[in-house]
Amino acid sequence: MEGQITERIKKDYPRMGASSKKLADFIVENYAQVSLMTLAQLADKTGVSLATVSRFAKDMGYRNFSQFKWALNSQVENPLAIGSEISDHDTLKTVSQKVLSANIETLTETFDLMHEKDLLAARELIVRAKNLSFFGLGGSNIVAFDAYHRFLRVPLYVTYNSEYHISLMQASKLTKDDCAIVISHTGSNKDTLNIAEVLEQKHVPMIVITSTPKSPLTTYGKICFFSISKSLQYRQKAFLSMTSQLAITECLYMLTAQYFGKKADETFDSLQSIIETRHK
Repeated sequence: MEGQITERIKKDYPRMGASSKKLADFIVENYAQVSLMTLAQLADKTGVSLATVSRFAKDMGYRNFSQFKWALNSQVENPLAIGSEISDHDTLKTVSQKVLSANIETLTETFDLMHEKDLLAARELIVRAKNLSFFGLGGSNIVAFDAYHRFLRVPLYVTYNSEYHISLMQASKLTKDDCAIVISHTGSNKDTLNIAEVLEQKHVPMIVITSTPKSPLTTYGKICFFSISKSLQYRQKAFLSMTSQLAITECLYMLTAQYFGKKADETFDSLQSIIETRHK
């Protein structure tokens, strides 16, 4: 999701129904005011139902309206230039500051959207899996590979392939006793959705990581994690960070390593021993 709520609302606007668009218009124009309203006051002010307001907050990736309102309040208190431009006149230090600030915002907002119950449920799927498989295409391919590389260090059988057709075949061999982690920034990449469809046909439980809460991919996920993407502009080109996706997979890895404890240590030590022997 884009860094600030109003920008995320604008991005998802075309997918919304009439009532949600009415609500969205009011929030974007009056977000400071909305941050001080109750759910009932907002519903009354915009002429929509309480259920519409509650559903809108959840569609934005928040657990409830209270969390949504808290995030709005944070935007009021800490206004950031979403899509802020890096200009030709910025100093080296200024460019670095903008990049690092964007990454800090990305991680903070991603953490705010993480729920304890989802983390626990995801860990249970992972540690019980006979085969843990990672899927991601394009930029998300890099994230999937990084996660695969990390999870080799715990006592689980893990698989990954960067080639699309082999990934499809890999997906077709999984079962309900396995687990797939599917990563996609947009959540609407056709090839990624094809992989998800195969996994669903095989009844494979999926953990989805995406930046778009209402994307087609989320309908396949047993558990979904939403990755904030803070964009920086340079000559009208937006660079979307992978920081949040990498952070989510690292969190899942650390939770898994914590669960296995000494067994994870033994697996890591064994791998290190093999690598060190190979390089002697």
